[in-house]
Amino acid sequence: MLRSDDVDKGTKRTEHENRFDRQLRLWGAHGQDAIEETYLCALGAGPAIAETLKNLVLPNIQMITIVEDGKVTDEDIGNNFFVSKDDLGKDKGKTVLENLLEMNPWDEKEKFGVKGFHIKKNPDKMIESDLSAFLKYDIIIASEISEKSMLKLSDFCYANNIAFVTLQVNGMVGYVRWSKAEHVVEESHPIGDTSDVRLYPDQLAIFPELKKFLEEYDFKELRKSSYVYKHTPWPIILNKKISEWIKMKGSLPKSFDDKSEFKKTLRDTVENRTADRSNSYNLMEAYRNAHKAYNKPEPTEDAAVVLQDSLLLFTSLSGLNLRKSSKFWIVMNAVNIFKSKEGNGFLPVSSNIPDMTSLPQTYITLKKLYQEQEKKDIAVVKSNVKKLLESIGKDSKEISESYIERMVKVIRTVAMIRNKPISNEYDAKKIDSENITDIFQEWEETPPVPEGEDPPPPVPKNIYWYFALRAAERFRTKYGRYPGQPLDCDYEKDVSEMTKIQAQMFEEYKIEAKVEPSVIREITRYGGKQVHNIASYIGGVASQLCLKLIIKQFVPLHNTFVYNGIRSSANVYEL
Repeated sequence: MLRSDDVDKGTKRTEHENRFDRQLRLWGAHGQDAIEETYLCALGAGPAIAETLKNLVLPNIQMITIVEDGKVTDEDIGNNFFVSKDDLGKDKGKTVLENLLEMNPWDEKEKFGVKGFHIKKNPDKMIESDLSAFLKYDIIIASEISEKSMLKLSDFCYANNIAFVTLQVNGMVGYVRWSKAEHVVEESHPIGDTSDVRLYPDQLAIFPELKKFLEEYDFKELRKSSYVYKHTPWPIILNKKISEWIKMKGSLPKSFDDKSEFKKTLRDTVENRTADRSNSYNLMEAYRNAHKAYNKPEPTEDAAVVLQDSLLLFTSLSGLNLRKSSKFWIVMNAVNIFKSKEGNGFLPVSSNIPDMTSLPQTYITLKKLYQEQEKKDIAVVKSNVKKLLESIGKDSKEISESYIERMVKVIRTVAMIRNKPISNEYDAKKIDSENITDIFQEWEETPPVPEGEDPPPPVPKNIYWYFALRAAERFRTKYGRYPGQPLDCDYEKDVSEMTKIQAQMFEEYKIEAKVEPSVIREITRYGGKQVHNIASYIGGVASQLCLKLIIKQFVPLHNTFVYNGIRSSANVYEL
């Protein structure tokens, strides 16, 4: 497979690369490989599940399995895009699967596309009788299964570190909830600047090639040519200024006043150079990046947590476990070893330096210095990985060199998420009542009210809708149907029972909140029905979440997404 940066270089492209060109540019060939190696199991074939799968079939997930034993009904024809009136009475799971695969069928000649299987079983009964059948899947999504089955399967997935995603849609509201014991984000793609140009003196001391390059510039000569001076890269200018400061003051600026004074010298340089600052972009860049000369570079908070965790994990290499044998954690520990030895407390050099005002040849020379040192540092990490693999009885070549290289290059953007089991939220002894009470009580901004008009009545927060959906599931467990079903049910009686269930939940979980009657009545009115546009929205959120979990790029929501279609509002809650 072509790398995303091979695009437009004249390399002959395959049909596969042409079809998935845009996503290759977004998450790279390694991200696409991860998608095409993923086995997914879906429990149910309702509209929320179908819409989720649609957005996973199109990017070319390897295989989907749908577990469903129901038949296509009139209700399905009205709310599920992947069945039609001609499918009435047919197996719903099989019908939905066939229509999904039409969008990206397996091509035997080109050797790509999606494979799919339908298991004609009741999802609840399959969970009850054969949990081990789910071990072969990388990610499991479920909707419309019983609360008991959901908790049992989520606990099983949690114990085996399999990603579990549950979807719930009822009328105009819905939620996505996911859990996995540990999810590592190999590339978080942060918005901020994570580059490290190695200008801190302790870093330059172990990067002699860069130190020599920065110090060989003669500023007296540079100033003879205004054009060359204005295109001198800011790292050269900044290194010159910080060297002059140390020579004059004896040490780096440490206090706030010292740092402010140092930055003032840079600002004065800009102002003295020319009244037209547009002609001094490099000097302004030096001013904006002044902190990189006097602040010791540290990993991001997320990366620091990962590195510290790998250090604790490998303090003793005896007692091999699942996490110790993970290639991610082995490489992280290899980086830690580098950091403590050759790196002198710093991470490996990265060639990912920012764009800057510079003459092309100067920038290329500077870039090559970082690239050469990066190669040397990666070689050391590779050696560390080999030794770690041998120490735990594994083949020294088990982790590919390309993976090690990529992880070293993105080490500053790694992150980790550890979820609690979903069952904790359903257990009065384990639920974090204080946290949930805070969510109920936290202030939310209200829309502005035009002058002279009375403010509208307060609107229930979305957390009320989430717990009302939970109450509806408890109602279903007790009565075998959703509140509001069937159409001729005693609506007021169901509302009364739902109110009691919701109050019992708050009391049981020690949540300081009152039942919101308008929310209870609305959820009961919905009767457990899935409205297609709401299911489609929830499916879109769920599929994006699944993709992030699969490719281990971008930080997924943590851990519950609630959507309110009545007000077109949404919240993410960490429950």
